[in-house]
Amino acid sequence: MPRRVTKRQNTFLRRKQIINALRKLVTKYGSEHVTVRRIAKEIGVSQGAIYRHFRSKREILGFLVDYIEDNLIGDIEKSGSHKNTLELLESILRNHLSSMEQRRGVSFLVIAEIISLGDKGLNKKIYEVLTKYITSIKNILLRGVTAGEIKEDLNLDMVATSFFGMIQGLVTLWFLSDYNFILEQKYNSLWNFFREAIRSK
Repeated sequence: MPRRVTKRQNTFLRRKQIINALRKLVTKYGSEHVTVRRIAKEIGVSQGAIYRHFRSKREILGFLVDYIEDNLIGDIEKSGSHKNTLELLESILRNHLSSMEQRRGVSFLVIAEIISLGDKGLNKKIYEVLTKYITSIKNILLRGVTAGEIKEDLNLDMVATSFFGMIQGLVTLWFLSDYNFILEQKYNSLWNFFREAIRSK
């Protein structure tokens, strides 16, 4: 394998390792207490090794936002193209729950942590990611209205935002309880409430 290709692969793997360590540390200590030194210690390398891949903690957080975007949009794309809008939304919700259980809800928790830093650039980036996500949900709802599956008189921006807020709220409670309840138990009540509020009678 050519040396340049090997170097690119090593860079990709190291960046992924750094991002995974950051995700773990942010949920454990909070973003303001995570330093490059702590990240380096977590993965067993020197601070210099971190700086070979990222210029600053802020840049690492920026890459973490990209990772969150991939997860959120990826969960929508993984849900396939169900004929029924409500089935599609439920599938997206289930994919989010599956991701939350595997990663301890880290994507949703990190969003709140990054916002708490007050960094305008990172906040703008998070806002753009969430806007893209909410717009994707809104477009699904719009197709449902056209198909007669979703009520016509709803504010779809608010419904899409509520969909995200439902998941964000659930994962926050789960984290604060020290993961002390089964997500599936809460999911059924939340989904049934949301479905009944939006579906066409």
